[in-house]
Amino acid sequence: MKNKTVKEMLRFIAVGAAGANVVQMLEKKGYKAYYINLAKQDLDLINSPNKLHISGGEGASKNRSKAKQVLSESIDEVMNVLEQQITEEYIFVVFSLGGGSGSGIGAFLASVLVENPGKKVGLVIILPAMNESLQARINAYEALAEIVELKNELCSIFILDNNQREDKLSINRSFANMFDSFINISNYSSIRGVIDIAEQKTLLETSGVAMIHKITLGGKEELLSTINEGIYVPLEPNKRVKYIGLSQPDTKETISIEDVTDVVGEGIDTFCGYGNEETVLYLGGLSFPKTYIDKLAKSIKSEEERVQKVMEDEDLGMDMSINFLNGAKKEEIKEPVKKMSMRDRLLASVNK
Repeated sequence: MKNKTVKEMLRFIAVGAAGANVVQMLEKKGYKAYYINLAKQDLDLINSPNKLHISGGEGASKNRSKAKQVLSESIDEVMNVLEQQITEEYIFVVFSLGGGSGSGIGAFLASVLVENPGKKVGLVIILPAMNESLQARINAYEALAEIVELKNELCSIFILDNNQREDKLSINRSFANMFDSFINISNYSSIRGVIDIAEQKTLLETSGVAMIHKITLGGKEELLSTINEGIYVPLEPNKRVKYIGLSQPDTKETISIEDVTDVVGEGIDTFCGYGNEETVLYLGGLSFPKTYIDKLAKSIKSEEERVQKVMEDEDLGMDMSINFLNGAKKEEIKEPVKKMSMRDRLLASVNK
């Protein structure tokens, strides 16, 4: 019996519309996908049989509480469907932190999936840009707080950062290409050594933040420049990394592991491979982005006074005794007829 490839062991679950944008690009590359959304209208745009509409809501409108409430009303049904249809060993839940559906229920779904000892669950999450709405940034902060509590139970967490590029779809496209390049490195061989499937699985299973970088041309300067100028949230300055995987063409001039560790730090172990057509770097077990989180919190708090003013009722100083005609002519004041709600009207018509 032929052994499964890592690609065959994987499934991507998109939660919300932004997650679906990423997963659709991966599905086109042959990865198995599943789509979940509160908004049926968004799901109808996806040409795939593998999708689930969580009934009871037509989108969350960036309201995380609404998403949680809708899911709570059908959580048993949702999890039964996922248990039956998601049979792969490795699952990556993909969602945006700034919206409602993904931000509200993505981390919770991951926490339930990870309870199955036969599943290894990771995340691909998308950070909003700092110039996005206040609500999007608050959603992101609250969702990150949930993920921080869960992170040690998860595998790799890829954090895509919308601050890195104006073209958000290009970030999704780059991630899909880099992930696919990493999965394909075990297809190549060289007498100098390869990164095999077991080592790929070790990298994917490592808890903490992960990054994949690649270049098709150039050397160490080109590769290392992508680390903080790519598509991910920037590295923390503490140089903490657990595992490093580096696969590159089988040429005389190669990039050494020391070149990489000088920038990212020295890990527990490194895996090196040769023979493929491009240089691919996997960093696993990186620190969570405290610098970004602190900056996000600061940007939210800086708007507190402005929002309080917006939410306050305006005192317009209206003179409620201005109608002097009331004193000239007293009219009988009739009690207004209470307008029935549509629900009450419907019930009344049924009971006639």
